[in-house]
Amino acid sequence: MRQPSAQIVVLISHLQCPSQQSRLAEVVAGLITDYTDETHIQVLDTSVHEALEVARGLERRDEVDVFICAGATAAYLRKHLTRPVLSMRIGGADLLRALGQARTHSSQVAILSYNRINADLEAMSELFTVQVHQASYTTLEEARLAVEHAAGLGCRSIIGSSTVVELAEQAGLHGVLSLSADTVRKALEEALGILDSQRIETAKRQHLNAVLRHIPAGVAAVDNQGIVQSLNPALALLLDLPASAALGRPLQELCPELDLEQALRDGVGEENRVIRLGAHSVVSNLLPIMEDSQRTGMVLTCQDITAVQRADQRIRSSRRPGAFIAKYQLKQISGSSLANLEMLRLAERFALTDSTILITGESGTGKELLAQGIHNASRRPHGPFVAINCAAFPESLLESELFGYEEGAFSGSRKGGKPGLFEVAHRGTLFLDEIGDMPVSLQTRLLRILQEREVLRLGGTEPIAIDVRIIAATHQDLRGAIEAGSFRTDLYYRLNILRLQTTPLRERREDIALIARNISQRLLVSGQPQGADALPAKLLPYLAAYAWPGNVRELENILERALLSAQDLIHGGKIDEKRLARLIPELFEQPDTPSPKLQQEMKDLRTISKTAELQHVLQTLEACQGNLDEAARRLGISRSTLWRRLRTERR
Repeated sequence: MRQPSAQIVVLISHLQCPSQQSRLAEVVAGLITDYTDETHIQVLDTSVHEALEVARGLERRDEVDVFICAGATAAYLRKHLTRPVLSMRIGGADLLRALGQARTHSSQVAILSYNRINADLEAMSELFTVQVHQASYTTLEEARLAVEHAAGLGCRSIIGSSTVVELAEQAGLHGVLSLSADTVRKALEEALGILDSQRIETAKRQHLNAVLRHIPAGVAAVDNQGIVQSLNPALALLLDLPASAALGRPLQELCPELDLEQALRDGVGEENRVIRLGAHSVVSNLLPIMEDSQRTGMVLTCQDITAVQRADQRIRSSRRPGAFIAKYQLKQISGSSLANLEMLRLAERFALTDSTILITGESGTGKELLAQGIHNASRRPHGPFVAINCAAFPESLLESELFGYEEGAFSGSRKGGKPGLFEVAHRGTLFLDEIGDMPVSLQTRLLRILQEREVLRLGGTEPIAIDVRIIAATHQDLRGAIEAGSFRTDLYYRLNILRLQTTPLRERREDIALIARNISQRLLVSGQPQGADALPAKLLPYLAAYAWPGNVRELENILERALLSAQDLIHGGKIDEKRLARLIPELFEQPDTPSPKLQQEMKDLRTISKTAELQHVLQTLEACQGNLDEAARRLGISRSTLWRRLRTERR
């Protein structure tokens, strides 16, 4: 059975519990029918001595939301009960009505009131046709004495509460009930108003508690004294105690590493502080709760550090900032040499078109940095910049990464499929690094995408239209690769619409000083040993004399190594050349001049016929004692291309 939404108990106390319904109980009962079925109003007559026990029983059984009592009983029960206790307050109209009834029995009338007499009635006493005596009481014994005193004054009618009326009738006097139906109705309306407010607050609290229960972070709210008012299960778990055990306790006691006292004193919280809660390390936030521009307390939120770390990993994985965001601008490409300025001028012009660009040049000359700068200078700077190294993926994985796949396209495919990088780069730029190492089978698919501007996922049947600007880059001679049969001629001409050539560092030595200074400034910001800021200028003669086979990437590596050891390299304001030679031997090594025979063996693959190519690969690998990296360097190809050549030979 559904419990009524409002439970009101009108508790009327008597000297002795009456055998039948009292007069006041009859008045209340006559009003009950005026209220809806959802408001349950119960009237109880009880004795003065049993009133508290009866009220407590109703509370324990959750059969009452609010009590209504007469003045003395209300004041007494209010001190001992948790539910609200309202008093039926006697008004002037009630007393005038009661006086009209009392004067028919006596020319002298006593009005006995709880706690204080009615001052307004006292001021108007000369207007009455009867003589009125007023008295107040706070205990049952005082009420008894007041009745006796009134009788001694000649008062034959006594006006007051149910208890006063009973005392008067026991003394042989005429008792008149001071409470009217209007007074009772006002008390009932006030009780319903309180219950409506409680119901609204309860609904808000239940909604808030439901929200807090589902928040994975620990949350607690405290008042302005730092006492816990609410606490969710997540924080109780971190504290390793039941939520009920934390309520009503000082938060500082539960979280000793918090500086709650200062936060309450200053009214300013603190964010992202790492503290310990029991066996857990958490990131905490302590913020003020403001209501009507007044601080009413503080709220604490805590999250386990491991959860924060997992979230950070998921965010990094989902956003993949290195693949989707272009961080560099063209103006960040340092160098005042004619070759560099000419390249940047062309790059700025090419950026304004959507034509495909082919960037060629040695490794370490900043081809991807140049591609990012072109993207940011183009009409697509707010679109994604998606970069992929074609030499870094096996053929099968590269295909699914580039073109995507539908669900069930192959064993182990993700449920729901996966968009390829062409789709991800829609309305942006796709940078294909090391395009010369792309397998021939994928080159055919790439050519179709460049021609049709639509991509077909693995296992898919419907092509997906894309709007992507392609920038490709390679350190290889693609014409030589075409002659060797490892690169498609038609794809080359489709890529080679706009062409940019990066210049090796050794061919623009006048830029070394500026590039070194910019790299050093960036490295010094991240924190380097004392004296590191003076090192780049002193290293400049050595840097300018070096051949830089690794170009700018090698320069950056050498500068970082030198700056980290700055304290060991500078003595008396000068470079210690011996220590520099031990730390960075590259700067002191002279390149070996190959013998004519070795030069012939190290011929680039593009000058050798297809039949002799594999034999040359094997000879070079043998000369390098099986070192694939060294053999690939001598042959002028990447390691992955070398591996494919060897795999073809084994077949």
